[in-house]
Amino acid sequence: MSIQPPLLKSQENNALTIKQPIHDLYIRELTMEETDGLTKFHVLRDEDHLLRRFGQVQVIRKSPGRSETLCLRDVADEVWALLEGQVEFAWHDLRQGSPSQGHWHHLHAETPTLVLAPFGVAFGCRALEDSAFLIRLSTHAEGEHAGDREIPWEFEA
Repeated sequence: MSIQPPLLKSQENNALTIKQPIHDLYIRELTMEETDGLTKFHVLRDEDHLLRRFGQVQVIRKSPGRSETLCLRDVADEVWALLEGQVEFAWHDLRQGSPSQGHWHHLHAETPTLVLAPFGVAFGCRALEDSAFLIRLSTHAEGEHAGDREIPWEFEA
């Protein structure tokens, strides 16, 4: 069962953000602009201050029923944007000394949503019904750091 944190309006841009149960976690609804048959999702801007550097970007289609794992990145932050479909995001804070060390958080998303997976927090995403389309941006390419590893989705410390 997922407990959803309350939505808060940002004073800066009037966007909906969510108070988070894991330290450094960031989730917000994507803003969308539609004109003359063209749809643009505003995913990430410099003023969001989410990535210190840029390593890679991927467009991902996930199908339901796949066996998924959580990825623990020792150094890399990742930003994920759900564009279409229904997914479950999962975070498990494994950072030593973090105010939320050991905490789990699950989020079911079915509208365009942007989330941050901070380094040291195991993160995963799985499609729930039909295929889901996502964008993944990270500060470092996969396999760049020896401490990066995959752990089972239902991992308990």
